[in-house]
Amino acid sequence: MEQLMFSGRQETYDVVVIGGGAGGMSAAVATARLGARVLLVEQYGFLGGAASHSQVLAYCGFYQKGATPVPAVLGIGAELLAELETIGQTVAPIMSRSGNWIVMLDPESVKFAFDRMSDVAGVHVRLHSKLTAVALDKGRIASVTLADHDGTVTIEAGSFVDASGEATLSVLAGARLTSDISRGNHVQPASMPVRIGGVAPDTPVDRTVLAGIIAQYNATSSDRPIPRADGGVISRLPISGDVWWMTIDLALGGLSGEDLWAVEREARRQAWRNLALIRQMPGFERAYLVATGPQIGIRETRRPLSRDDMTGAALEGGTRRSDGIGRAAWPMEVHEAPGQAFFVDVGGEGFADIPMGALQAADLGNLYLAGRVIGAEQAAYGSVRVMGTAFATGHAAGIAAALGVTARQVCVDELRRILVTQNAIV
Repeated sequence: MEQLMFSGRQETYDVVVIGGGAGGMSAAVATARLGARVLLVEQYGFLGGAASHSQVLAYCGFYQKGATPVPAVLGIGAELLAELETIGQTVAPIMSRSGNWIVMLDPESVKFAFDRMSDVAGVHVRLHSKLTAVALDKGRIASVTLADHDGTVTIEAGSFVDASGEATLSVLAGARLTSDISRGNHVQPASMPVRIGGVAPDTPVDRTVLAGIIAQYNATSSDRPIPRADGGVISRLPISGDVWWMTIDLALGGLSGEDLWAVEREARRQAWRNLALIRQMPGFERAYLVATGPQIGIRETRRPLSRDDMTGAALEGGTRRSDGIGRAAWPMEVHEAPGQAFFVDVGGEGFADIPMGALQAADLGNLYLAGRVIGAEQAAYGSVRVMGTAFATGHAAGIAAALGVTARQVCVDELRRILVTQNAIV
């Protein structure tokens, strides 16, 4: 029997970034602005990360907690917000029920804004591309192999950035992990936010009525109870005016396609079940399900060990550091189980500095980390994983990766100087 094989291709870049979310796009744009030739790789057919593929339509971490919104993240993150405004989406922060400032999002605007930011910076982008293999040479990554419908391509580069969310690049490169769902480590549950239409703009959400509907359902149904007894997070989205509802929490079984199918199938079933319940609310009688994400919103699966993991103690004390490359201002939001979350506020001035070492893999000299892949202890991870903060860590990781193409040891002072010239907060 004749065996047909895809032909492999080979290309070279200065920097390769895996993952097209907030951390990855920021890293790629920052790298390109320093004149490096950079490739941004994304497995979906669009950029935007969890905001576009999981309907996580709120940016957290852009502002410190307080009576007024004080910026904690500027730089490329602020430019992205400005791009959203140009498209026509309001980015004015609103205070969430937890007392923290968030920016609500329109998913199509996010996709388009990420495209425009990448295009203007001159970033090379590959969509629909999966990372399948990593080649090492003397403790450094030499190349990665990608697969798409046209076959495989091997990409050589001087530096690499893991902004994949699931630490796929780090794992394939053999990096040590501090958290790994496949080894039985406890991880925070996943959530599936949904968009609901058919609700008039002036319709209020009566939380007392909603809580009563949920309590009645949980008391009388043999089905899985709804873990967020108060109805969860409900907000209006910009542009569409759709209702954004997050009340589906499920324990994640693993990372395999089979495991993800099981949890996502159950989440979609619950979305339709919950729709029938919310239709009992006054003004919601004609509500309908606009969208669920292409995937469930994953908070945590794997995390590599960095050279200097962010700690919960640093956040509680609001620690300042001379090697800080950005600010973590979102509280330590820890989801212990579905429907069970608590917040620990950041101390000091309302933020803590993220050390440069948290963006560098402990064992691989040219692997940098961005977004929810950065090095962090369990409690600290609840703060630094959010998308607003990911813009800051991606921005810094991209500059470090560009500098690391020609220098084995990145100078923190030089990195911080460049961040300041690019309007980032350090």
